[in-house]
Amino acid sequence: MLIQILKNKPFLQATAVLIGTMVGVGVFGIPFAFAKAGFWIGFLFLIGTGLATLFLYFIYGEVILRTHQPHQMVGYTQLYLGNFWKRLLFFSLLLTTYAALLAYIIIAGEFLPNVLSSVFYLSPSSFSIWFFGIASFLVLLGIRTVAWVELGLSFLFIAVIGLIFGFGIGDVNLSNYSYVNLEFWFFPYGVLLFAFGGLSAIPIQRRILTGSENYFKKAIFASVLLVAILYFVFGLTVLGISGDSTTPDAISGLIDQIGGRIVFLGSLFGIMAVSTSYLMLSTALLEVFMLDYGFGRKISWLLVVTPPFVLFLGGLRNFIDVISLAGAVGIGLEAFILIFMYIKAKSHGDRVPEYSLRIPAWTLYLLAFIFAGGIGYTLFTR
Repeated sequence: MLIQILKNKPFLQATAVLIGTMVGVGVFGIPFAFAKAGFWIGFLFLIGTGLATLFLYFIYGEVILRTHQPHQMVGYTQLYLGNFWKRLLFFSLLLTTYAALLAYIIIAGEFLPNVLSSVFYLSPSSFSIWFFGIASFLVLLGIRTVAWVELGLSFLFIAVIGLIFGFGIGDVNLSNYSYVNLEFWFFPYGVLLFAFGGLSAIPIQRRILTGSENYFKKAIFASVLLVAILYFVFGLTVLGISGDSTTPDAISGLIDQIGGRIVFLGSLFGIMAVSTSYLMLSTALLEVFMLDYGFGRKISWLLVVTPPFVLFLGGLRNFIDVISLAGAVGIGLEAFILIFMYIKAKSHGDRVPEYSLRIPAWTLYLLAFIFAGGIGYTLFTR
């Protein structure tokens, strides 16, 4: 049975698409979040967030299978919940996208010195500004990334983790796993939600699996499981090596233990991942402003690139804080809306789905309450 699944090309493609969407710069914040709260707290949040992500992707997959006409999440929200919820979802998508673009600008300034310091020196902030200028200009020109590049970067990241593990295993200090700081017990939540973010890939999986819809649920499960294992190994290894010296970008703090070459390779992957993600997200939002709201290309471009850059210039430059807020509030709000969309689709869908989950109503409402609570707690403790 397993061999038959692995020989199914659409299944492998669908799995790769979701993995490629999830694995991005958010992963670099995981070791720091583990170091801040303590490994075991971070590990429990990794399990909980991974299970919640799997649950959300399963119910989104069923919403898609219950709907004859294909949409993205904004379209499904309008179809099942109406215009108010559509606007609220667009707000959450806007918040998440702007926060992600800001995070890319910030962390580019951390990776670029590790890659280019032997050629010339600039401050991290200057590197960030140069990155913003070049990447934003490419967006204006219409340069975009393609799916195979995202997938290739995922495999490169696996190789980087393998090298870090191989070269750093002798420097792992087991005492780094015993630290617990209950003051920051909630710290990993938003970071992990951001790192597991990949809702936009679920409709793409559905299109890839046309005619093989019975593999849809399996592809989602395989993707989330593999990414969760990848994140666990990365967090475990980097924290074990760096301990309380773990940096927000995860890589810079390893230079004393595993050497400059591995840090160079990790930073090179980081800047490649940042660049492709910046192009992908910026282009997607550009098209929303152009196609859905009727703005011209240059105005749409300004609406995309200006807000995150203004926030950066205004002093918002903490990578972890930005992705934590984007995860807990932006993705948390998307998850909250998705749960009620699923409830409505159960009774108003116009297609018989290939799988149908049996979830007690109290479970759905409890999970919605948890996501709402996560939003409130994050905003209240800022």
